Amino acid sequence: MLLAKEENSAKTYAKLKKEYLYLKSFLNVAGVNLTDIDEIKE
Repeated sequence: MLLAKEENSAKTYAKLKKEYLYLKSFLNVAGVNLTDIDEIKE
């Protein structure tokens, strides 16, 4: 990943979080139950 090479970890985290939320919402719409596999808690 290109983001992993950057020194700015806050920027990397924000981008990865955005991608994670997009993927999570897409899977939710597709009917995948994420409650058992969701390990990222805020």
